[in-house]
Order: sequence, then structure tokens, then C-alpha cells
Amino acid sequence: MEPQGPQAPQAPGPRRSSPPAQEVVPVPVPIAPPKPNGPVQKSLVRITATSVEPDYRAPWNAGGLQRGVGAGFVISGNRIMTNAHVVANSRYITVERDGDPNKYPATVQFIANDCDLALITVPAPDFFKNMLPLKFGAIPALESTVSAYGYPIGGERMSVTTGIVSRIDFQLYTHSSIDQHLAIQISAQINPGNSGGPVMQDAKVVGVAFQGYSGDVAQG
Repeated sequence: MEPQGPQAPQAPGPRRSSPPAQEVVPVPVPIAPPKPNGPVQKSLVRITATSVEPDYRAPWNAGGLQRGVGAGFVISGNRIMTNAHVVANSRYITVERDGDPNKYPATVQFIANDCDLALITVPAPDFFKNMLPLKFGAIPALESTVSAYGYPIGGERMSVTTGIVSRIDFQLYTHSSIDQHLAIQISAQINPGNSGGPVMQDAKVVGVAFQGYSGDVAQG
């Protein structure tokens, strides 16, 4: 066998370049709108009241205007139940249905300051269309679970807090401070804006949120 001489170098083949890196763009996940929460969403309303606190010691002095927000719920007869302290001494009241930005003027029909309850109505004929009146239930049992609905500070959409019934007793209502009435204490947090909202159990109203506690002080 004859020895082979040096081989000629082979011509380099075509170079293959790696594909350019592609930028990865995150796809935004659409946020689904909140689902209707049973009959409550079709009954709950947000109440805004402009009021003037009278000065009984100097009634000739006009008090300053105050604006407050509370909740209410539709009952039979095209009426809305709320707290008396939400609409007391009001000069102008508007209500909003949940999910509806329109504001409807409202008027006070009845007010009971001693038990901190009031009934208001809306003259607009189409306001109560598709609204669902809530029904009342019995006093909930101790340690049973309830849910409080309203519009507490920090947002404009319906809020739900759930807790247990921790006490059923007679207590002094902060609004009137006249005498004691039946009160159901729950572990769910009650903040300004929850006032007047329904406390629900088994799709029925078993109470109306009217005051919370900050330390040892009750707040309406």
C-alpha cells in the first residue's frame, strides 16, 4: 500500500446562524366581572346623603353641610330600608343600584331615630325595575354564620364580610342613645359605609348593620 500524501483542506461549508431571540410578551389575563351574589346584588343600593346637623342650643346658627355614604336594601312596596343615621337631617339624598353609575334622587318616607331605622323611596318609575325585594328571616342562632353587605370606605363596589353571631343582647344604640334595643353582635367587620346594609342568612335578612366597635367605642 502506498503512503498517502497530505490531503488538501476541505472548503468550509455554509455557516448556519441561530435564529434571533424572540421577545416574549406576557398575555394579559382578562379579569372576569364579579358574578351576581344571589338576590342581594339585585336589592342592595348605595346611599349618599347631604345633611345639616342642627344646633339645638343655638338654632339660629346654620350648621355646615355634611356628606355621608351608607347602604340600603329594597323591601316590598318599592321601599328601601336603611339606618336612620344615614339619612337623618338630610337635605338631599341619592341612591345608586349596584353596577349602575346613575344616581337617583330619593326621599325619606319614615324615620325612627330610637331604633336607628328609616324607609326611603325613589320617585323615578324605572328605578325598581328588575330590583328584587328581600325577605326577613328569624333571629339567627348563636355561633351561626351570617354575611354583611354594604359599601364601606375604600371602594365603590359592593363588599361582603362573613362572620359568626357572637352575642345576642340588648344594647344602647349610638345614634339615639335613648334606651336599649335588641342587637346582634357578629365577628364580621362593620365599617362606615356598611351602615344600613343587610345582614343575611339563608337568603333572608336577619339584621341591619348599624354600628361597629373601634376599641371600646361604638361607631355608627
